Amino acid sequence: MANALLSCFQVNSDLIYITAKKDGTHVVENVDATHIGKLIVTKQIGGDGMMDITDTYKFQEGQEEERLALETALMYGAKKPLNTESVMKLRSKVDMDFEVENAVLGKDLKLTITFRNNSHNHYTITAYLSANITFYTGVSKAEFKKETFDVTLEPLSFKKEAVLIQAGEYMGQLLEQASLHFFVTARINETRDVLAKQKSTVLTIPELIIKVRGAQVVGSDMIVTVEFTNPLKETLRNVWIHLDGPGITRPMRKMFREIRPSSTVQWEEVCRPWVSGPRKLIASMSSDSLRHVYGELDVQIQRRPSV
Repeated sequence: MANALLSCFQVNSDLIYITAKKDGTHVVENVDATHIGKLIVTKQIGGDGMMDITDTYKFQEGQEEERLALETALMYGAKKPLNTESVMKLRSKVDMDFEVENAVLGKDLKLTITFRNNSHNHYTITAYLSANITFYTGVSKAEFKKETFDVTLEPLSFKKEAVLIQAGEYMGQLLEQASLHFFVTARINETRDVLAKQKSTVLTIPELIIKVRGAQVVGSDMIVTVEFTNPLKETLRNVWIHLDGPGITRPMRKMFREIRPSSTVQWEEVCRPWVSGPRKLIASMSSDSLRHVYGELDVQIQRRPSV
């Protein structure tokens, strides 16, 4: 039962934003009850896709059962270190949220922050954006961008603020298996209320494209082509491309001294499969400034025709 309660607590937890005062006290500024446990996935059965299993681990966000499950876990496990009930019940007269467009490695991206005034009052807001590189564990590296801006909200209105994140701002600090983390805080000057939101986005990595030509038959030659286009604004140097395909080809590799921006390289090899049935070709690439680039292709190798 303990493991079940711990799992319930983890996927139903709240994200609490706290201000640490100079006197050592802490003030709960905002509580996000829907940030954690939005999506739980596993590998698709019989395929390489993703299967959403969120509903098997928790009740849907917003349902009374979801809150009840969390409170039950708190009764038998960890206790809330701070009282958040009053903040949970207080609905701000101003809402804030933001979206990050699809982030492609080496490309600029845009972050759009939306402020919505639900009241008949006039408000002015001072907002702060912080952007960091984070490891896959969630541990943050150095901040690569910060920006402060002011927003004026008319009664019963909304306003969008767009922030451009240039590739050059994050490329020099990228880590292996890293993502971009954005944290936005805003203070309503008239009420001194604090709004806060944070989101992470994983960079879309370019893929290696694998193609085959010729008969896909045991004992027959077929041509395998690996293709890559450099998406960065800089030249890639000391590029190694690896190719493997159990039953089709033994592991091999090829080096390209450099690949200029937006240019494409192709590598062709003649392979002779020795195992029939569904097989997979896998390619990977690494260079001085870009790693973890992959590509794969499913192929169906036929048996050699009997004479």
